[in-house]
Amino acid sequence: MKFLSSCANSFSIISESPDDTFAAGRALGESLYPGLLILLKGELGMGKTRFTQGIGRAVGYDRVKSPTFVIMNEYDAKVPLLHVDLYRLEDEDEIESLGIDEYLDDGFAAAVEWAERWRERPEERLEVEFLPVPGDAEARTIVFEAFGKREAELLVKMKDKILPGEDK
Repeated sequence: MKFLSSCANSFSIISESPDDTFAAGRALGESLYPGLLILLKGELGMGKTRFTQGIGRAVGYDRVKSPTFVIMNEYDAKVPLLHVDLYRLEDEDEIESLGIDEYLDDGFAAAVEWAERWRERPEERLEVEFLPVPGDAEARTIVFEAFGKREAELLVKMKDKILPGEDK
């Protein structure tokens, strides 16, 4: 994993492999808290589910699977985790009907794949975008951006776990 850049409420890394992507998710999961909304953006095969598997491992759940066909999976863990995939949903009403906000209010953290489809997102959230690295099929640029005070505090903790000793 390589550090790219950082500013007040965001930072970016290069994940050089699926294992790096998993490790980045695990670093986030180690600071996970109830009510945290994580919006995962990026094309098919960019590592959104692998990242969420890392989050799941950090909170004590080893079998996180892609919810593409079931839309949502709930995981009972140290911090209950809701894993949502919006890929098959067509409009904002369908997304609203999932009740993601209610899960957050009930103490879940939520990782939402294909978050680009959710136009009316809550103000407080952590966005994680996965971008291809030209010339390297396994590498990804991962951009983390916090919207909210607690989310920004989580990013600071996460940076220290992901990149100890790096010049941030």
